[in-house]
Amino acid sequence: MVREEFSNHKSFDNSVITYLKITPEGSYDSAIIVVHEIFGITEFIKNITRRLANLNYLAVAPNLYSRKAELLTEQNIANVMKRFWSLPPNKRADENAVKELMNTLTPQERDIVNELVINRETTEERMIKDIEALYKHIKETYKPQRIGVIGFCMGGGLAFEAMTRVPLDAGVIYYGRRPKRLEDIAKIRGAILAIYASEDPAINQGIPELMNAIITYKPRFEMAFYPGTYHAFATEGGPTYNETAARDAWERTVNFLKKYLG
Repeated sequence: MVREEFSNHKSFDNSVITYLKITPEGSYDSAIIVVHEIFGITEFIKNITRRLANLNYLAVAPNLYSRKAELLTEQNIANVMKRFWSLPPNKRADENAVKELMNTLTPQERDIVNELVINRETTEERMIKDIEALYKHIKETYKPQRIGVIGFCMGGGLAFEAMTRVPLDAGVIYYGRRPKRLEDIAKIRGAILAIYASEDPAINQGIPELMNAIITYKPRFEMAFYPGTYHAFATEGGPTYNETAARDAWERTVNFLKKYLG
């Protein structure tokens, strides 16, 4: 039986980061970092972490909201992002439209928008540094032979970026943004499996440039593209969940991880 517990470690800035650690029964050779969606450590993310442990990986899911855990809860984020996403897509980068929305929010809600929307670039850079620090912590503390990463939505983009920073052995990117600096793909050591939904323009607009970079820098790269699906199609219980595509994507994920992590 797997062993499930929450642990802590000090990140790059000495902040305490909490992570869900699920240890497989018996010995293991590889560890996998599970990077959460914008909603944090949801039941879906916990279940993914459990599945990976049942495949005999040490599975670790950091709460990248640990510094503001009481504010950045799944419910708080869902309530605020629902308001933000009610803006038409062409208005979400409009300063006046965002300012009007901010005027209708409570101080707590404004803090969430600042963290996850207005200051998103700063927030994500801190999260990537947290993933780098966790990679080092896992390597030094648990001593796996190989370490991989898997991320969903926001976490997919963070996982992809982290692969350019630390020598991860494999990464599975579920509908995540491409790395900010495409030339950094040359730094990626591990194999990449990128999974995309066909009806996901915000993410897919970056695919052509990504493919040019893949051809230029030649990492080990696999891609799966699912027609008729939408962003977050693999999130069980979510509004865009597609069981057929999710099952196929997971089968590809498992085979990919077995190939590169053992």
